[in-house]
Amino acid sequence: MTTNDPAGDSAAVPDTGAHAARATSFGAVADAYDAGRPTFPVEALIWILGPGRGLQVLDLGAGTGKLAAVAAGLGHDVIAVDPSQEMLEVCRRRTGIDTMVGAAESIPLAHASVDAVIVGQAFHWFDHTRALPEIARVLRPNGVLGLLWNNADTVVPWVRRLFQVMQGDGHLGEHSGGSDRFDPAPILEQSNLFTMIEQARFRHWHDLDRNGLRQLARSHSRVAVLKETRREQVLDQVDLIYEHTARPPEPLRMPYFTGCFRTHPSEFANYRRTLDGPVAPHL
Repeated sequence: MTTNDPAGDSAAVPDTGAHAARATSFGAVADAYDAGRPTFPVEALIWILGPGRGLQVLDLGAGTGKLAAVAAGLGHDVIAVDPSQEMLEVCRRRTGIDTMVGAAESIPLAHASVDAVIVGQAFHWFDHTRALPEIARVLRPNGVLGLLWNNADTVVPWVRRLFQVMQGDGHLGEHSGGSDRFDPAPILEQSNLFTMIEQARFRHWHDLDRNGLRQLARSHSRVAVLKETRREQVLDQVDLIYEHTARPPEPLRMPYFTGCFRTHPSEFANYRRTLDGPVAPHL
């Protein structure tokens, strides 16, 4: 979950220097990311992985391991791969997760070595031309690819104001709301490496206190790349939203929808994998 923000970051954007800076900004705010970002609904992972246990699961772009922790809690063997050493340091505080530094475009695993690849808040940052063949390569023939995005419900007025402040432009642009504005289906279909895409959506909430709301804002890439003075101004505005909305000691409940996409390796991907190299044994 290294690479995404709840609003704005999941839209298709040019590969500019500013975009690259945002994509690599998360390591510096790893603790804030872990404290402020929501987890993922258990129901969403069961929908992707099925009701069983014991799958070998790769969490790609795993960040601090929030999604990986849900998969591990369901009884799966999980390896978290992320390019940020700082994010993985936080992930290693969790139990039941192996970690490895690596990128979606060059996955440090053997052919056909995992039953599932899951990606939370990260797929839109990948170089899809390079990443999709890598994902198909490490998946077993009957494996599953699951893509998830947590999308803040900006229909709620205070949530809308929060993301207006974090985006810094006084309004929510057309690309706010996460996966509601980023559709991976055309990218997957064009690759010919995956089967028909299925979709589902799950509702959940993330409880935040004052500091948690600040940490959520700090973990947003648009805020993380600001100069310190401007960043503190944004965080002051976030504090005002908390003061005008929260009713302590009750937590502030951030509403989310988790958008999920599920697909499997195509026959072409399975044939191509046999040509590329030897496959890993099923442990």
